[in-house]
Amino acid sequence: MDVSFPLNSGKNRKFRKKQNAKKRRKQIDDLPDPIIQHILSYLSTEEAVRTSILSKRWKYLWTSIPKLDFDEGALDRRMMFMKFVERVLALHDPSDIKKFSLSCNVQYDTSCINAWICFSVVKHKVQELDLYLINFQEPLALPPCLFTCESLEVLILHTFHSLKLPSSISFSSLKFLALEKVIFSDDHSTQQLFTGCPILEDLSIIDCIWKNVKAVCISSPMLQRFFITDTYLLDDENDDKDDMNAEADDQNDFNGCQVVIFGTSLKSFSFDGQLINDYCFYNPSSIVDASIQLNKRDAEYDFLDAHRVFKLLSGLGNVEKLTLDVDALEVLSYAKELFAHLPVFYKLTRLNVESGFPIEFDLEALLTIIRNSPCLNYLSFGTQVCLPTYCGNHDLIMNPVPSCFVTNLETIEIFGFRGAEKEMHAVKILLGSASVLERIVIICDEFYFEFHGDLEKKQKEIFEQILLFPRGSRSCTVHFLLGICKAPRYSG
Repeated sequence: MDVSFPLNSGKNRKFRKKQNAKKRRKQIDDLPDPIIQHILSYLSTEEAVRTSILSKRWKYLWTSIPKLDFDEGALDRRMMFMKFVERVLALHDPSDIKKFSLSCNVQYDTSCINAWICFSVVKHKVQELDLYLINFQEPLALPPCLFTCESLEVLILHTFHSLKLPSSISFSSLKFLALEKVIFSDDHSTQQLFTGCPILEDLSIIDCIWKNVKAVCISSPMLQRFFITDTYLLDDENDDKDDMNAEADDQNDFNGCQVVIFGTSLKSFSFDGQLINDYCFYNPSSIVDASIQLNKRDAEYDFLDAHRVFKLLSGLGNVEKLTLDVDALEVLSYAKELFAHLPVFYKLTRLNVESGFPIEFDLEALLTIIRNSPCLNYLSFGTQVCLPTYCGNHDLIMNPVPSCFVTNLETIEIFGFRGAEKEMHAVKILLGSASVLERIVIICDEFYFEFHGDLEKKQKEIFEQILLFPRGSRSCTVHFLLGICKAPRYSG
């Protein structure tokens, strides 16, 4: 009896599909265990465990995966989550774990969570540890074995809790450390933490509470990148939010922690915050890329805040690329007497000025920094740059003309351009003052033009008007771009 199906019949297609699936499955099954385990490591731990039902061979393959990640999710899954973690850890073989990630509510289960951490640190020589621990109903002191782990290279700690540290701290292999919303306990233990990372290369301190610490020195001879945010309001939806905000409000009653940064190899530094604490560099910095952004949140600033911005800038004398937001420049203006003591940025070639609002080019702090940057080659404004029309005389704002405008400045970039009179005036001053300028790139606010009528017609009119402006450099070209497109809409 002939059981073959017509070539294009539905049954034949189904049969071939089934055969192809078996073939692919056989091809995967032919792979060595280490390769399959490597593939499983790209799945979530829950998904990897589910592969145990595929066949007898797959039943225990997941028990050797080098990455474990546990995310509790909704609270109504807590008992199921706790049992799942216990089962996975109990069945995992003795092989090393490259990455262990745990995100859960602590509640009254600190002993279980510490046991899980010890499992990864002591028994399996974890290299990367990522802990996101929230909703504490009892004090938590992380196990001492964590702080002497010789295999650990990456530690990410997000706790919403006081960081109680043991007497001995030695991260001999740690290269990356990120602390988020941690409450530092005291001067001594906090200093021990940073001293105990001799080969640290990358440090992030995100919205931590320093109110129990008066002074600390962050010193690591191999530290290359330092990122810090310093804000006290918490937006996270968790049970610890009110407690943490109360801790942060108490922080307002003190004058801030004195944080001294000593990094002879430091190349990149970024600050984003509210100037709650006092940061400074101990010695002339090797930093080549820096960013200072303030998160004002209706905060009131004074001379003390201006002095803190000044101290940050004073440690950036060798910077090559600098990003500043207008808030930092405005705060600096509270102490104009410090302008004369700002460093000369001899190596600065690129300056980015950012703001959520139009940038006033005649801001004295901005002009001072530009004048103190003789080798500036690239000047970028992250939004509209404006100049009041009463400043029509160059002598009012460009006296003296910054030396970089005459010798080095080749590119000016302006984002969010809308073509207002104040913006046109700023473009006119910039074009007329920069005598070696090769290009000015103007990126239009696409949504603004579309909302206000004929996009192309309006842009063309503005572009033609700009082409009539006198140029200090005969070789300068004007590039008019729409939105974030790379190709110029108009060029001339």
